Amino acid sequence: MTHNLIICSHKGLLKGDILIDDHASGRGQEFFEGQLIHFGHQEYPNWEAVLTHLREVIKPITE
Repeated sequence: MTHNLIICSHKGLLKGDILIDDHASGRGQEFFEGQLIHFGHQEYPNWEAVLTHLREVIKPITE
């Protein structure tokens, strides 16, 4: 279930905590104020790696 999904051509205009994108720059990603998760990159090669990271980030907030 998706609560909020935004598709935008200039990602630097978005406000939020986390941006998941398959590019690190070129569409304003470098201007995003939150954390950029570079999907497909060595650190986040697949959705399982992204979900593992998100669970680590979210867990301290909910405890």
